[in-house]
Amino acid sequence: MRKKIAAHEFPARKLDSIIGIGIFAITLLVFLLTPTYIFSDSKFTFVLSESLLKHRSFALDDFALPHLEPRHYYNYTQNGSILQLEWVDGHLYYYPPPGGSILSIPYVALMDLFGVSSMNPDGTYNPEAEQRLQAIFGSFLMAVVVVVFYFTSRLLLPISWSGVLSLGSAFGTQVWSTMSRAVYADTWGVVLLAVTIWLLLAVHLGRIRLWPILLATLLAWTYFVRPTNSIPVLAVAIYLLIYYRRAFVKFSVTGLAWLVLFVAYSWWHFHKMLPNYYLASRLTFERFSEALPGTLISPARGLFVYVPVILFVGYLLGRYRRHVGFHGLLFLALSIFAAHWLAVSAFPHWWGGMGYGPRLMSGIVPWIVLLGIFSVQAMLRAREHLVNQSRTLGKLELTGGVALLVFSIFTNGVGATTASVVFWHEKPESLEKRPSRLWDWRYPQFMAPFLYPPLPKLVPPGDVPIDFSRKSSEPYLLYGWGRNEPEFRWSEGHKSVVIFSLDEPTDSYLRMKVMPWLVPGRVEKQRATISLNGNVIETLTLKDPAPLEYSRALPKETFRRDNVLTFTLPDATSGHALGLNDDPRELGIGIFSLEIKPAFESIPRLTQTVADAPLPVGGYEAELLPLDVPSELRTGQTANVRVKIKNISGAIWPAGGLAGHKYQVRLGNHWRDASGRLVTGDDGRAALPYDLRPRQEVELLLPIQAPQTPGEYILEFDMVQEVVAWFANEEQSQVARIKVVVR
Repeated sequence: MRKKIAAHEFPARKLDSIIGIGIFAITLLVFLLTPTYIFSDSKFTFVLSESLLKHRSFALDDFALPHLEPRHYYNYTQNGSILQLEWVDGHLYYYPPPGGSILSIPYVALMDLFGVSSMNPDGTYNPEAEQRLQAIFGSFLMAVVVVVFYFTSRLLLPISWSGVLSLGSAFGTQVWSTMSRAVYADTWGVVLLAVTIWLLLAVHLGRIRLWPILLATLLAWTYFVRPTNSIPVLAVAIYLLIYYRRAFVKFSVTGLAWLVLFVAYSWWHFHKMLPNYYLASRLTFERFSEALPGTLISPARGLFVYVPVILFVGYLLGRYRRHVGFHGLLFLALSIFAAHWLAVSAFPHWWGGMGYGPRLMSGIVPWIVLLGIFSVQAMLRAREHLVNQSRTLGKLELTGGVALLVFSIFTNGVGATTASVVFWHEKPESLEKRPSRLWDWRYPQFMAPFLYPPLPKLVPPGDVPIDFSRKSSEPYLLYGWGRNEPEFRWSEGHKSVVIFSLDEPTDSYLRMKVMPWLVPGRVEKQRATISLNGNVIETLTLKDPAPLEYSRALPKETFRRDNVLTFTLPDATSGHALGLNDDPRELGIGIFSLEIKPAFESIPRLTQTVADAPLPVGGYEAELLPLDVPSELRTGQTANVRVKIKNISGAIWPAGGLAGHKYQVRLGNHWRDASGRLVTGDDGRAALPYDLRPRQEVELLLPIQAPQTPGEYILEFDMVQEVVAWFANEEQSQVARIKVVVR
């Protein structure tokens, strides 16, 4: 039976409404003013919304999206390097769950009325516009969630504690650092779960009656926006079966009806019961032993590291367990927390790619808030009976809780407001290529704005010219540099660092071509203090916008085995700071090229080292020249082909690899038919005779075997790092192709 509202409760409700509006306004304003730096997995979310709105189609064929060569990735056929798009029977689809796109249609339609869309008038994609649209809508949705958290807290707690819990959840969790930055799958999932939890608690308290159809619909849509939400769906179903059996039938029938519709959608479009994104085969458990602790305590993705206030919640639940009520809902929340943790740990890519902190654990934030409500209520109940000595301990507890909450706000504020956390993924080495960085406490992601990245394990050689306009310069750029442009690369920030190694330090010249970033009447000069290994070489004052050819002799005592060349740029500033544009980059100097030129030429030593990790970003560029390829072959015939290989990357290619050729860099070839379709993916292999340094070249003899079917073929040569990638797939390195007739 529902509880009747007494007359004296109306003023309290009015006050709650005012506070709720205030909380919404504060959080929305902060979220909107927070810049967005990470925009990855949620790309194309609104493109599907536009397709459903304008073309009534889940396929994206009506838009002028790039149609790239299909690439098999995990369990789906990816559209080239665009992981959010998949090919199915010649049609282009949005690979992630469709639920968020469907629920966002009203917002997308409203923005269309104002002429703002993620699609250009010609049907091409506008990622900048979608990023802005998602940032606005994500901020709005998360502000709504925080208000729901407040009213959920008010069901059990006084206004003061409800305010602390709601604002703490807004700024001390992934709500700020992740889910308000874009419309991720978890953004909509958390909205639906927050409302679900309010309903469950209000029903338990007798404030409202149970609406099983509404509850089932909310939970069904949590599944449509993210498959891991099958965990709360099943958990709540069991909870209803135990505590509300009369409602279980309506809940189950409604849930099954929604599931049938979802299966029908999947069967119609993908010819299978569930879309590829939903298949349980994605949970391989191959990194389970590392991921299980990693999702909680690693310096890069640990939930307890980035939201340590959870530890205080756990402490209160344990210390005041005798005063904790709502055992059914408590067990429900704890079970969902544990199951979600296990599910994320079973995912081989458990760190979630380019995200911030425990992004893949974002979906359990509403359940953590519920546990926080129960823990605070238990503490307040216990304090009614505390003696003076216990009250002193209670103050110490609160001090510890405040400290953990402040640190939680700090870590999530860093993720929400600084660009350094994005660059952290690639420096000092790519996280995807060296996942061991997830455990490196020397340079945790939340400290990226305050620490400089350590030197990578392998520092690139400095005895070759560095072309800053090429991706091959990436291994040399430790931090403080922008993207490569057609002729040069800008520095970003007030300190930019180049690293290089020398086998044998010797007297050398530092040569570079550099220009300043100037704005007439606003920025008249750029000062650049150049330091090598902590020793100042010279301070340049650049006032001429024309490129400067700089050269400086340096004695061998200045150098080390691994060297750090630092540019300190006190005059660097941004177009945004000057009111010129929206560009936030703090530009100082642009460098075209840089070289450490020995005073006396020496011949590099030939070495043979063993690769134990993927090459760095910028290490996958090769120049290939086939020398004597036969124009005709018989079916199945073998032949040896000479190919000249030149390393035009910024990394040394080790000649050896681990057991089974793992990480070894070798020459290989594919066979394609006349239309370009891949016929033979792996044919011959040829190993390097020695480590190939940047700008070095070598001739290799590659054994090949012709296809078994006669016809016209394309013989394609490419370099490969075994178990990592073909060079053309990794960094669009150019392949060599020769037409061959097979008879």
